[in-house]
Amino acid sequence: MPDEISETDLTTASRDQGRVRGLLLLFSPAALSGALVALPFLYPGLFPLTWISLVPLLWGIERVRTRLRAFLLAWLAGAVALTLGFYWIEHTARVFGGFPHGLSEIVLLLFAILASLPIALFGLLVRLCGLGPLQVFPALLWVAIEFLFPQLFPWHLANSQSQWLVLIQSADLVGLYGVSFLLVWFNALVYAALLSPERSRRNFIPNAAVLVVVLTGNMLYGHVRLKNVAAEMSAARAVDVAVIQGSIDIKHKWNVSYLESNLKSYLDLTRKVPSASLYLWPESAVEAWVPEDMERLPAEIVPTLPSGSSLIFGARSFIGKPDSPDMKAFNSAFLIDSEGQVYGRYHKQVLLAFGEYIPFAPILSKVPGMPPVGEGFSRGAGPVTLDLPGGIKVAPLICYEDIMPELARRFVKEKGANLLVNLTNDAWFGDTVAPWLHARLAQWRAIETRRSLVRVTNTGLTTVINPKGEMLDTLPLFAPGVLTAKVEIMEGETLYVRYGDWFAWIMVAGSILILWRGRRLRAPAR
Repeated sequence: MPDEISETDLTTASRDQGRVRGLLLLFSPAALSGALVALPFLYPGLFPLTWISLVPLLWGIERVRTRLRAFLLAWLAGAVALTLGFYWIEHTARVFGGFPHGLSEIVLLLFAILASLPIALFGLLVRLCGLGPLQVFPALLWVAIEFLFPQLFPWHLANSQSQWLVLIQSADLVGLYGVSFLLVWFNALVYAALLSPERSRRNFIPNAAVLVVVLTGNMLYGHVRLKNVAAEMSAARAVDVAVIQGSIDIKHKWNVSYLESNLKSYLDLTRKVPSASLYLWPESAVEAWVPEDMERLPAEIVPTLPSGSSLIFGARSFIGKPDSPDMKAFNSAFLIDSEGQVYGRYHKQVLLAFGEYIPFAPILSKVPGMPPVGEGFSRGAGPVTLDLPGGIKVAPLICYEDIMPELARRFVKEKGANLLVNLTNDAWFGDTVAPWLHARLAQWRAIETRRSLVRVTNTGLTTVINPKGEMLDTLPLFAPGVLTAKVEIMEGETLYVRYGDWFAWIMVAGSILILWRGRRLRAPAR
């Protein structure tokens, strides 16, 4: 006869099933929040979802029993958001990194787990401090964490609103952190109104009224600012720009068999535009190593340009004797005239770890049994503009330097740059959403500084973004082409350029104060 099932066994099984259901009940809202955060980055038209994306997570944070569980719940939400939003890392790791299926997915998951730690910290701090007066504590904490924590691929919640131009014009005052603040504050108020315990709903109407006033002020500012900037653009001088997208297959880049044909693609495309003032080639368009102190380029590299015009191109440069210990390599941008005379050079300042340099390379090389480890590229010494005739000062942002607010701000504030140019090669991302995402992250630099931003890429997304943040004509991805445009040369300093991340620092100070008084401002943790 079969063994009888005891009442104790049934009770244990029922308890285990209850625990599983409880975990699913908590994990599901966290996963939902992660998906809602990611979707607008994949499909920009879904930007309204961000305004409720954190509501499920806040519900879960309030209902778990311990702070550790709040931390883990927010970590899960972040991991889901980054796995979905950065899905293209798997493609890059597999196609260009050489990782096979299985390992490439692990690379993506490891990235998502590590990069979501700031969101996990956010969950812990919200659980510790609560929603606070006006339900504003989560917004302060989110902005402080966004600002302070470094990221391999910097992104911000505000970037999800790239299509809502009226909303994001306040970036010239407070940077993108102002929109992130509004987004999280709105989420907290929605949660307080719909799902929080009754004590958090008592003052909802006056609290919501405060947010409505702030949000309305932000929108009115954006409406007025768009009109004013449009008038300034109409009065500004413009320069004729020809932007060359060579669309060189990444497998052919730096392959000696294709060096001449790759260069010929740029020479031929440039010849099609005989009347521009400024020609732009992307990052590493010239694949031959260029001596850093070279005064004139060899004739075979110089394209046919109209007299008086200029070319900015990307190349790898070096100082010192090749293959010697004293050699230094740079990821550079050069400015030449129509005769090939070099008038300026800029070396990339912010290098990609493991892609452009190996962290701790000198130390690793001294480990017994370790083969010599090259340091890769060296960092450039601060912002250096490429100066064209007529007082045009170009800030050459290489690769993902255009998604770093402080760098573009320094170019404008310290060097008087009046035109931003991004030279990049996004072929590594493949035919994914990543090239578009890169452009939308960069869009904010045009608004923050009120400068035109011209993006010249190898395979896309090549585009012009005007000082209002509008993305104008673009070239198709993975197709050779030339984009011509009249680009406004704007002057003056915005409040953000002048004072930097003052708003974010206030959020940091406020967060420190909240943490110091946290235990007094909310009921004991359950």
